[in-house]
Amino acid sequence: MRHPAERRRQIRSVRLQRQGGVLQAEHFQRWHRHWREPYRFMLAIPWPGFLLAIAASFLLLNLAFTLLYALDLGGIGGTPMGQTLTLLDAFFFSVQTLSTIGYGLLHPTSLWVNLVVTVEAFLGLLFIAVTTGLAFARFSRSRARLLFSRVATIEPWQGCPTLTFRVASVRQTSLVDGRIQASLAIDEDCPDGRTMRRIVPLPLVRDQSISLQLMWTVMHRIDADSPLHGLGREDLERRHGEIVVAFQGIDEILLAPVHFRCSYGAGDLRFEERFSDMVRMDGPDSICLDFSRFDETEPLDPPLNQPLMPGAPGHGA
Repeated sequence: MRHPAERRRQIRSVRLQRQGGVLQAEHFQRWHRHWREPYRFMLAIPWPGFLLAIAASFLLLNLAFTLLYALDLGGIGGTPMGQTLTLLDAFFFSVQTLSTIGYGLLHPTSLWVNLVVTVEAFLGLLFIAVTTGLAFARFSRSRARLLFSRVATIEPWQGCPTLTFRVASVRQTSLVDGRIQASLAIDEDCPDGRTMRRIVPLPLVRDQSISLQLMWTVMHRIDADSPLHGLGREDLERRHGEIVVAFQGIDEILLAPVHFRCSYGAGDLRFEERFSDMVRMDGPDSICLDFSRFDETEPLDPPLNQPLMPGAPGHGA
């Protein structure tokens, strides 16, 4: 086993970029960050790239065996009388062997070619098995997708300021046993002069959903016990505050777990605004949920005469 210090040396440096007052890892969302782990890479890469990688691997493997056959071209029999075997013939012979097609026209006659065919046939079985497994793993992944609202509002609810954001199922497939967790990530000055990043849970009014098929309005009450109590927009920007949200559930059709996450920086918070109503009546017995207004907000009417975060020096509305 490797010593822990040796494993730590393999962790590469990560460049952080400030986006909306929040520090984020550079290229954190891109699939090519998995290139050191082939399995994760082949699952994260887009489908065109996946097919191209499989085709390139198949071609390179056959070219390698073509060079081995080139060491003894006379050991491949089955060519018409008087015709000389070429590298192109050896390449197609390799393709037939690797893919287990075996037309029977070309066949090994020498000991060297028989040994190479044995190795190639074994690798061909492994190549087909690995390729089939990767394709199945990609197809079996849940295609469910969640959409988080671009902004979060600080609006009154039952007489208390409340952090509110929306979650919707993009493909309107049912996700059962959905659970949402929200936390406040913020810089904190320690007594010894150091600055540490704290992750503080934000209790939600409802953090579970038996079945999420359309939309979920997630709320956190900013009362005296809330980590957001007394924090204004300027405080969040100065201390790089960020609302981090994580969702997990189960795809009802595939029975596969799904995970999503998002974050809201200080610039994504809308003070003294509320989300627009998405419900539209199209008739006495017809109700439409208008998702074109999913991210729309509107000013509070009438506006409040006090800050939505009590104790905050200013909320920058």
